[in-house]
Amino acid sequence: MKIYGCGILQERELQKDLAKKCSGDVLVARYGFGIIVKSLIKNKKVRSITIAEKNKEVIDELRKNDKIIGKIIINDFYNLSENKKFDCIVGDIWQDIDAKFLKDYLRFKRKSRKLLKDNGKILAWGQDYFEFLIKNNKSNSLS
Repeated sequence: MKIYGCGILQERELQKDLAKKCSGDVLVARYGFGIIVKSLIKNKKVRSITIAEKNKEVIDELRKNDKIIGKIIINDFYNLSENKKFDCIVGDIWQDIDAKFLKDYLRFKRKSRKLLKDNGKILAWGQDYFEFLIKNNKSNSLS
């Protein structure tokens, strides 16, 4: 298992904080280690959890050791149909909170907007940092 940037313990805390901000029907882009999903099931404001994971191998491996929670869609997040809308979309698609992953964050944000219900919210690992980069970009052509 490769651990990036801030480390697995800090990532767990960040994921738990994101889960507390969720409500309604939640879409999680990528299952990852399942940290966010385990926190979401403890949140009484969450009605349903749907996970988009493009790597079937990730799900198969998790099924060997763990019970999979939520509805799993084995598909790339970016290829999801935009017919179903969600109250909250949570992303953890990039490897680290680093400026070199800003384009990945922006791509996630654009797709998420198409999947959100009115007044829905987008949450992401490293979101504050990426939004800071966008806000302070002189050309403002990023968002």
